[in-house]
Amino acid sequence: MSTKMKKMIAVIAVTLLAAFVHPAFAGEQYKGLLIAEKTLEGYALRYSLLNPDERKEVVKGMEGMKMPGMSDSPDVTHHLALYIKGTDGKPVSGKIGFNITNPDGTAFKTMTMGFPGGYGADVMFKAKGIYKIRMKAVIAGKTINDETSFEVK
Repeated sequence: MSTKMKKMIAVIAVTLLAAFVHPAFAGEQYKGLLIAEKTLEGYALRYSLLNPDERKEVVKGMEGMKMPGMSDSPDVTHHLALYIKGTDGKPVSGKIGFNITNPDGTAFKTMTMGFPGGYGADVMFKAKGIYKIRMKAVIAGKTINDETSFEVK
């Protein structure tokens, strides 16, 4: 079995384990500070910002793995999570990315890592000011774009 296949199996196993063990993924128990909740094109969106301790809980067991949205940079201040539910109230699968504009006007893009019920990416919200968050999701071949913001005081 190839190394790539072994890593993929390990990621799937950890994700499934987290789905059954970790309370952050049970019912409506979300981690982090609520940034925005809205309904868009029939999908319920919930943006949350996790502090470093909450992030550690969410990625427990995934340390050292290279996944989209995860960074080992010491500059990471938060983990931006997006929970998406369909019209049936169940989480949906897709490919999610963020394009974030910092208060100084510079921007950075990141893809997200998937976890049961949502998606997330490590972000650097160090400077005071307003961060503009643009999200793009591809769900079942359909593209959904959204925008929200968060202010660091």
